[in-house]
Amino acid sequence: MELWDAYNRSFEKIEGMILVRGENIPDGVYHLVSDVIVRHTDGSYLLMQRDSRKHFGGMWEATAGGSALQGEDAQTCAIRELREETGIESEDLSEVGRVISDDNHTIYVEFLCVIACEKDRVTLQEGETSAFKWVTKDELISMKNDELVTERMQKFVDELKPSDISYVVGNFKFNYRVCGIIIDGGKILAMHDERSPYYYLPGGRVKIGETAEKAILREINEELSITPQIIRPLWLNQGFFTEDVDKLHYHELCVYFLLDVSGTGLQDRGENFTLHERQHTHEFKWLSFEQLKDEYFYPVFLKTEIYNLPESFTLRTEFE
Repeated sequence: MELWDAYNRSFEKIEGMILVRGENIPDGVYHLVSDVIVRHTDGSYLLMQRDSRKHFGGMWEATAGGSALQGEDAQTCAIRELREETGIESEDLSEVGRVISDDNHTIYVEFLCVIACEKDRVTLQEGETSAFKWVTKDELISMKNDELVTERMQKFVDELKPSDISYVVGNFKFNYRVCGIIIDGGKILAMHDERSPYYYLPGGRVKIGETAEKAILREINEELSITPQIIRPLWLNQGFFTEDVDKLHYHELCVYFLLDVSGTGLQDRGENFTLHERQHTHEFKWLSFEQLKDEYFYPVFLKTEIYNLPESFTLRTEFE
């Protein structure tokens, strides 16, 4: 019988609760899984083929990994799983991200291991893996959905991620961003983190080759671990401002989307809650429309425009 520790969404262990592999996990409770992607110092990546008798048998995984046993933290689990599944002994692992799956009641903690071992020294685990191979970055990125099981690792390893549409020229910076406007009961969801003293909206930069619609759904999922519905785009705002933290002069294009989060459980998290995204800690707060005018909040125009959301997509320009 395999036992697991229980965690809440904030990655806090639930004392006194033990989970048993194969038994149902209650809503709001999660077990921990560690994944390790292995990159050789020559730039190639290790893929392991799942044993044909396993679920997704014959498909390739870009990770070694599995569930953390009772008493194991994420890194200890990752080191053990790496050794068991590949024969690679290393404690030089760096955490690159976390994913929360409500469907699987799982918190995935993603690690990167960079090694310089002989490539043919990889070993297979009986009943778990049947083959291995090393592939280039481009080969890994181009693998199809029916070949590769663990695609989620690709969004955490910097060189595998599509580039953000953002660049710096001297003291000027250009950004193409998307933001989500999430409203409930006369309040709007805002956030800040350890880098920003002010409140801002959930969202982020659009990537090359990505539509604004896909970008906002991806960003909201990464930051809030939910999948909202897009009601409609509200504004394309041309923003010209000097950022309060990095002091760069910004020319920013941002598409603001009105989002529907009903059925996602977001409102059940309370007026204030904290979530982690990779190395960052995000503090979320529901702010009343009246609070906006007095809060340290961006974009400034939303402090008044929140009362008059456009019915059709509108181009606007803001100088701060």
